[in-house]
Amino acid sequence: RNLAIHHPPEILSGFGDVELLLSWHAHDFGMEGGSLAIAAGSTLPTGRTEDDPYALGEVGERHEHIQFGTGTFDPLIEFNYGRPIGDDGVLSLFGQGRFPITESSKGFRGSNLIQGGLGYIKGLGEFGPWDDVNGVLGIFYQNQGRAEWNGVIDRNTGFQSYSLQLGLSWWDESMTSWNLSLVLPLKMETPDESLDTYDPGPLINLAIGF
Repeated sequence: RNLAIHHPPEILSGFGDVELLLSWHAHDFGMEGGSLAIAAGSTLPTGRTEDDPYALGEVGERHEHIQFGTGTFDPLIEFNYGRPIGDDGVLSLFGQGRFPITESSKGFRGSNLIQGGLGYIKGLGEFGPWDDVNGVLGIFYQNQGRAEWNGVIDRNTGFQSYSLQLGLSWWDESMTSWNLSLVLPLKMETPDESLDTYDPGPLINLAIGF
C-alpha cells in the first residue's frame, strides 16, 4: 500500500496527557537523610488522539498510528526513595504505573505502562557558571502492555526496554532546576507480531522545573 497513507513523513509535535497526583512524603525514612514519597492520581486527556488507524487503512484513507494521549483518565501510582551514600552521593529508586481501564470515545484503550529505575547522584561542585552541579548515572526500565482498538489488540504496541542514563543536574540563580541527560538504549524486546515497532536510538532529554 501507499507509504504516504500508512507512514506519512511529517514531524509530529504536541503535548501529551497531563499527570495530576497527590503525594505523601516521609523524611528520615529508614535512616537519617532518607526520604520516601508515594503518590497516586490520574492522567488528564490533554494529548491529541487519532481515529482507528486500522479501520482507516482498510479503506485506503490517510491515518496516523502515533498518539499523544489516550483520550481517557488513566489511574497513576508512583513512588520515589532516596538515601545518602557517602558525603555527597544519593542512591535513588523510583517506579510508576499507569493503568488505563476504559476505552476512549474513539474506541482506544491505552497500554498499561510500568516503568522504574535505579540511579546514583553525585555532587560535582562547581561546573562552568553553576556552583552546585550533580552528576547522574542510572538504569531505566519500561514495560508497555498491549493497547486495543475496539477490543482488538493493536499489534504495533507492547515492549520491554532497558536504558542507561548519563546526565547533569543543577539549579540556576532563579532557583529553576535543570536536568540534561543522554539516554542510551541497552536492550529492547517486542512481541513477535509487532513488526512495525521501531528500535529507538540515543535520546537527549532536557527537563526544566519551576
